[in-house]
Amino acid sequence: MFFGKKFSGYQKKTLSGLEILVLSIIKNKDGITGYEIIQNINEKFNDLWKASAGTIYPLLNRLAKKDLILTKEMVDENNRQKKIYRISTTGNEELRRVLEENLEVSINTLGDFIRTIFKASIPSERTFESMIHCFPFHKIVEDIDIDENDYSLSNIKRVESIISRLGTVKEHFSQRIKEADEKIEKYKTILEKVKKNRQSSAKEIKILDDNDEFEDF
Repeated sequence: MFFGKKFSGYQKKTLSGLEILVLSIIKNKDGITGYEIIQNINEKFNDLWKASAGTIYPLLNRLAKKDLILTKEMVDENNRQKKIYRISTTGNEELRRVLEENLEVSINTLGDFIRTIFKASIPSERTFESMIHCFPFHKIVEDIDIDENDYSLSNIKRVESIISRLGTVKEHFSQRIKEADEKIEKYKTILEKVKKNRQSSAKEIKILDDNDEFEDF
């Protein structure tokens, strides 16, 4: 399943699907608490899968030990102790790389996860979109600053890597656009057929002229 699947990142590290999800949430919601992370996941996945404290807090400890997130103890307005989480520079880089290098396999594995849960049935559009947007796939294309005065080979390779990555992202979205176009044409055909059948099956209602109505009176 997706949450247990391991994805390779840089420095030969690996992240599970659930670790990627939690890192993504922390990245998008800086200073979030563990309780809020659990709530966020459960709101996204509704009744499909429930995150628990027994799963999320040990995972957060593992991410902290890997230096992927930063933790801070603080006191809230009600004078209660709480721990907040922020993504570290290392975690941000790891998340970016693992998504870049595993975009296709992660999407395919997420699809397998959804099919497993629904036993080959199709979830509602709202539920599916909610699940997809848990992950920062839509934020992969970022505006990266490049030092144009850096003529080093490493900088050249970096720019080449960016171009290659953007090409891959473009290819994925082009395929999705193509599939959307095909579905649009399919449903347009269905719509025309339904309209035509409605028109042909409609009963004719005869409207009498005022003079015809009273001619035999």
